[in-house]
Amino acid sequence: MIKPEIIRKDFPSGFKAQVIRRKGFNQRFFGIIVDFGSADPQPVPGLAHFLEHKLFAAEEGDLSLEFEKIGASVNAFTSFNETMYYASGVKNVGPMIDLLFKLVGQPYFTDENVAKEIPIIQQELAMYQDEPDWILGDRLLRGIYGDCNLAIDVAGTRESIASVTKEKLQAAYDENYVAARMSFVACGDFTDNQVKTILRQARKLSDQYLRPGKPQKEADLVPFLPSGQDWNLIGGEVPLFTAAIPLPNFKKVLASRDMSQILLEIMLESKLGAASHWFASARQAGLVSQPLQISVTYTRQGAYAVLLGMSPEAEELLDQIKAELAPDKLFPKKQEMEMRKLFEIHKRSWLAQTVRSLDNLSGFAVEMAEESLDEEDLFANVEQMQAMNFADYRAYCQELCEGASINTARLLEEDDQWSEH
Repeated sequence: MIKPEIIRKDFPSGFKAQVIRRKGFNQRFFGIIVDFGSADPQPVPGLAHFLEHKLFAAEEGDLSLEFEKIGASVNAFTSFNETMYYASGVKNVGPMIDLLFKLVGQPYFTDENVAKEIPIIQQELAMYQDEPDWILGDRLLRGIYGDCNLAIDVAGTRESIASVTKEKLQAAYDENYVAARMSFVACGDFTDNQVKTILRQARKLSDQYLRPGKPQKEADLVPFLPSGQDWNLIGGEVPLFTAAIPLPNFKKVLASRDMSQILLEIMLESKLGAASHWFASARQAGLVSQPLQISVTYTRQGAYAVLLGMSPEAEELLDQIKAELAPDKLFPKKQEMEMRKLFEIHKRSWLAQTVRSLDNLSGFAVEMAEESLDEEDLFANVEQMQAMNFADYRAYCQELCEGASINTARLLEEDDQWSEH
């Protein structure tokens, strides 16, 4: 894997910048990432996401229109621990960077524009609150973690959104949008002079717009239910089910949380994925027809794996999943040959996908921006994965799953009330 040239600068204010040179691309990508997201402390749930929306407001109007005028597109996203603003285009590099720093560095909150945004975000939330998988996931995470920010949707709740004021937005902005919690990334085909110009511009604009402040603190893990629980949601039209597995040992096993996430996803795919012996047997028995959706999420506040699927016999299938993921069944002797084979297949697949990701300019730039905050190193992870043998992989996964419990929720086709057992 050929590593692109990456020029990094850390400025005295704590602000970071990196320029990634990708030869042969006409498009240029620029982003500013903030070490603050929906699971972090904030006056009301969803405020980080609300803040993302309102930073596009300026006294002269919507800043998105200013990007359009110079032929650039602009967007943003909020995750559990990060908010990112990014723009891309072919020309007008200098003005694009100017606008991006103005977007994050010059907030314009008024009673009027905050009140106008409330129903917009509430409608955004309502669009997917009726989706069965959202309902199941929300019930499951709240059941495990309670009403903490980690368990609440990134956008918040209808009630929390309605309580947002310009004062709350300003307080969250002042605390979190500081130089030491922010990082700039540029990605594209830049000459040596352009790289120097971009870094000079980034330093000048960060000094102009961003105040000093302290880096984000590592959070304590959110407590969760110590033993597995099962919830039923009655009134569903499709037999969906989901399982969530809190991972209390996640921070303790490997220096790279990205690597921990990758290994756990490989393990879960090997045990329960489309190529596994378990899935073939479950499909043959008529318990499932489509592969499970498998993901692992990690945040400052906690880490968990989620399985989502559909089955007319969800209770029986979930019992099988629990048995398959029992501590003494993760790597049983009789499955060792299959697990070794699947590890090598998934390992090669991940390495190939990672190489291909270098050609996705925006996706790669976002990945590198996130790494700048999380102190991760994609290329070190590639080397570690290439060298990893099955014995090490097995030992890491067993340690990562230590203390985990399996919690489930499923939809039943009866009436409209919750039941629990």
